[in-house]
Amino acid sequence: MRVSMPTIFNNIQTQLQRLVEDLQHTNATIANGRKYQQISDNPLEVGALIGLNRDSSQITQYQRNLDTGHDWLAATETTLTNINQLVSATAGLAEQMATGTYTAQQRAAAAQQVQQYLEEFMQMGNTRYQGHYLLSGYKIDTEPFAEQAFAIQPPQMQAGSTNTATSSGTYTGAESVTYIVEIVDAGATGAATYRVSEDGGQTWSATNTTAVGAQAIGADGAQVAFGGASNWSAGERFTISVYQPITYQGDNNTLDLAIGRGSRLQVSQVGSDVVGGAGGANDLFQIMAQLKSNLEANDAGKIGERLEELRDYQAHLTSVIAGQGAALNRVEIKQNAYDTIQEEVTQSIAKKGDTDLVEAANAMASKQLAYQAALQASSMVMNLSLLNYL
Repeated sequence: MRVSMPTIFNNIQTQLQRLVEDLQHTNATIANGRKYQQISDNPLEVGALIGLNRDSSQITQYQRNLDTGHDWLAATETTLTNINQLVSATAGLAEQMATGTYTAQQRAAAAQQVQQYLEEFMQMGNTRYQGHYLLSGYKIDTEPFAEQAFAIQPPQMQAGSTNTATSSGTYTGAESVTYIVEIVDAGATGAATYRVSEDGGQTWSATNTTAVGAQAIGADGAQVAFGGASNWSAGERFTISVYQPITYQGDNNTLDLAIGRGSRLQVSQVGSDVVGGAGGANDLFQIMAQLKSNLEANDAGKIGERLEELRDYQAHLTSVIAGQGAALNRVEIKQNAYDTIQEEVTQSIAKKGDTDLVEAANAMASKQLAYQAALQASSMVMNLSLLNYL
């Protein structure tokens, strides 16, 4: 069978092109360090590499989440620990002031110290991490705790009293105050008389007659109305406090992060649960405000009640801090596990997909030699003509 010269030339060109492509592929594996340049090079191995790289990328994301979670948890733990330490100091002060050996002046001074603690609690509760508030739930750009306008609180009746009173008015003063209302002459409302103190009983106002309607107490807009069915006893007391409530402005959600397939980690706490601002037994701001009022009223018995509330709150806060510590331990365990897994995956990727430079260099040299030989042979064949056979 006779083979035409065009056919011979086409075959030579095709073979040379294949050799060139093979050289380019080997050169690319050396240049970029990857054994396979496209899926068709080895579909089975390349498919396995794609899966390994996907796993490595997911592990890297989990590691980033764990780093973020660790920092957020640590910042929250530090904040709550600082609050807990200040609660201990407040409880120690309350324990001192609950004894009968302290004077009204000393308790008034302690009330100012409690006010400083209260402001510090609010600042701690408004701690931020990377520009975001730790205790605001999803509302990370909203300050969780804010001081509101002065509010006149409901009367706190003397223990054992069955009488009633209500407070009202619009407070115009610039500082918090606790009014002590004391019955001077016994009798029903409308007949009994009373006096008012704004300094813990050190000084008193003139005596006035009780009435069902609102009556001014002090000069800053606070008012009191005595219950119509009340029968007052001489010496009976109640207090009306005026202060700026601290309220919670965040929401009730907690931030969590994915740290594994189907596994999430809570990294934040709800401010109203761990500090206060929404009422309830564990509202530290409310306990502190009432403690300050009790100190201003020179009421050792009520101060003792606040001391017990502080101890209950501290037990609650200690439990929360312990939970933060457990979460940090979980993060550390996960980080160590992912470090090990990532190292194994990286080694598998390198074993399957990285170029063996020694092997590739030898292959490159062999293929270059083959290519040069093919070029030389091709040039000799293409130079042949009928004259070579005559």
